[in-house]
Amino acid sequence: MSHDNDTLIITGGRLILDEIVVEDKDVLIEHGIVKEIVDRGKPRQGPVLDANGDYVAPGFIDIHTHGSFGVDFVTSTPEEVARLQERLTGTGVTAFLATVAGVRGDDMADVVRRLQDARETRLSGAQILGVHLEGPYLNPARCGAIPASVIKPYDASAGGLLDCVDPPATMTLAPELEGATDLLEELGRRGIVACAGHSEATFDQVANAADRGLKHITHLFNAMSSPHHRAPNIAVAALVLDELSVELIADGHHVAPPVVHLVNKAKRTDRIILVTDATAAAGMPDGDYTLGEINITVRDGTAQTPQGSLAGSTLMLNSAVKNFMSFVGVDICQAVKTVTINPARLLGIDDRKGRIRPDMDGDITVFDENLNITATVVGGKRVWESRHS
Repeated sequence: MSHDNDTLIITGGRLILDEIVVEDKDVLIEHGIVKEIVDRGKPRQGPVLDANGDYVAPGFIDIHTHGSFGVDFVTSTPEEVARLQERLTGTGVTAFLATVAGVRGDDMADVVRRLQDARETRLSGAQILGVHLEGPYLNPARCGAIPASVIKPYDASAGGLLDCVDPPATMTLAPELEGATDLLEELGRRGIVACAGHSEATFDQVANAADRGLKHITHLFNAMSSPHHRAPNIAVAALVLDELSVELIADGHHVAPPVVHLVNKAKRTDRIILVTDATAAAGMPDGDYTLGEINITVRDGTAQTPQGSLAGSTLMLNSAVKNFMSFVGVDICQAVKTVTINPARLLGIDDRKGRIRPDMDGDITVFDENLNITATVVGGKRVWESRHS
């Protein structure tokens, strides 16, 4: 048997194994990787994490977050990012993409380099998978909380920014803009997942982009033109085109619960990815914060710019899953897919993350009936337990 610090046995839980919940199995993790799923009660040696009847799920993955707990990825120091990585595990997140938005092109590249460096640091917290570039190639008419001054048309200089990016990574762009086809091809060559958002694209423009490698829709319905029954647009394309997955910010503010229900009827849980779009204000009291280089104010848990636009959220990913279940009425297995296998598949890392299976990463989130996180394991190491919080 491996040494204790290389082994972990998770017992006493209700395992979420894809579409089913299994109550008589334990998970054995060795050297950071799931070794096997074994019958409960079979004698094993090594450290034990007792789930005490809670759900044992794959680790949660957030592919769109700007920060939280007072930390913003754009303005943070490496020490602040490390602290955030540790605190995110208390929300069930074991891995994430750090979103970079609201800064000029050269500054954006500097932030990306810093976050890519942080990705290599081994810490007792959630893993930085890579970055999500939210811009700068967006439609200024739908900039939302992103300053119009940092939005620019696509040109050959994009290569300098993209050179800093090491997949897995995503980029949000407006597919109706001149040069979008070239940008989609460039992203495809580099293995960066192309997403559409901050856009007034028509249905046909999105469909053409999907033919050229567009995979995903960033925060569906937010920072995009409203759908019209005689002029189908990006939102309609998102619902109709099966090849596209969609993000939802399930906080009850960004998208009304009945509309979340509509999205689930159109896409099913296989094509929905819950995200937080969290800002530095997430997990913090109401007050004044920043989102990149802009000032935002949080009142009653809602973040807004001085002009009154929604500016990210204060949502935590475990709360998003709980809200989604409430809004839509799906079971726990379907809800968990939206923060595990679905984001892993989009990023092309579903061979190692997103499921509890042998040879997958030992990333585990344990939670109770109310989606309160009771334990979190990253790479086979216990990084958070509620009784120690």
